[in-house]
Amino acid sequence: MEIAREWVKNIFIIIVAVTFVEILLPPGSMSKYLKFIFSLIIMAIILSPLAILME
Repeated sequence: MEIAREWVKNIFIIIVAVTFVEILLPPGSMSKYLKFIFSLIIMAIILSPLAILME
């Protein structure tokens, strides 16, 4: 149960941090690339328990 709580906490913290950084970014050509990178980071964190289960 503790693993699930830590996982949800990590997702929440990353999403809040990414949202804060996106608000600070000026609109421009780099913002779409950074949003893509942020999306990959969030997806990796969401899928991280699968890597643990595969071991």
